[in-house]
Amino acid sequence: MAPDLSIIIVTYNSRRDIEKCLASLRDNSRGARVEIIVCDNASSDGTADFIAQHFPAVNLIRSAHNLGFGRANNLAAQHAHGRFFLLLNPDTWVEEDLAAAIVNFLDTHPEAGGCTPQHLNPDGTIQVGAIRELPTVESLFYQKTGLAYVFPRSRRFGRYCMTWWDHDEVREVEQAGACLALRREVFQQVGGFDESYFMYFEDVELCHAVRAAGYKIFFLSYARVYHIGGQSAKQAVSKNFIEFYRSMCHYFRKHHGAAGVWPVKIIIAVSELLMLLVLTLALPFSKLLPPPQAWSSRWTQWRGHARLLREVWTF
Repeated sequence: MAPDLSIIIVTYNSRRDIEKCLASLRDNSRGARVEIIVCDNASSDGTADFIAQHFPAVNLIRSAHNLGFGRANNLAAQHAHGRFFLLLNPDTWVEEDLAAAIVNFLDTHPEAGGCTPQHLNPDGTIQVGAIRELPTVESLFYQKTGLAYVFPRSRRFGRYCMTWWDHDEVREVEQAGACLALRREVFQQVGGFDESYFMYFEDVELCHAVRAAGYKIFFLSYARVYHIGGQSAKQAVSKNFIEFYRSMCHYFRKHHGAAGVWPVKIIIAVSELLMLLVLTLALPFSKLLPPPQAWSSRWTQWRGHARLLREVWTF
């Protein structure tokens, strides 16, 4: 019998996190027929070998090179047989009955194209910002000027990360990334992930496409997933810092045209210029802190922001 839910995970040097993730799925998938598919993006830390040895029931796809997040998810989806797809990050673990909760909700709510559970930090607190609105120039301005952080309970300033909301009810939302369930036919109708994004904003683009196709995404306050966050990205901070903003500009250009992306570039550039000023003033004082970590860290940050300021105009 075909599974209800195909859980799709993309790994890249995820050996540290994947054991807990897969073990939680194995132990907490009662109430639904589940298959697990992992596409490994040519990890160099033994992730794929570990999965093959310790989780033989997992359908493991070994890519010869790093396909990028979106393309790897699309490849895994081609091997999926479930009525619903659960797109899950490797740095997560689930609570009991998450799979059943997702299947039951989608089975009983035909108006839903997808759903996402409550995202929690490892300490059990709500992971603010995991559930977001789709980005706009206005919300980016609020983030970069700090208004979103000074007035987090404001529905206007806190709109992007939805910090004004208590995350205590089932409601329609615009996007989620670390754990997102979609109907198989919805994923296929929108063409899966847009492979023009190599890293970052693939999930934003996917949620945008789902909503543009007329489907709704719902937040399930009673279903829970724990998410560490940013583990693969931490492996190359400087490079990924640039890629994040490159993908952001790609998203705005795709949906708002060349004219629409220029306000984004200006906001980023002004923000980075101010950050460089702060770091430049702080850099000499780093030598007063325990060496060499403080100086090295500040210098790395300075170079990263300087590079972004220089390259943002080419995005």
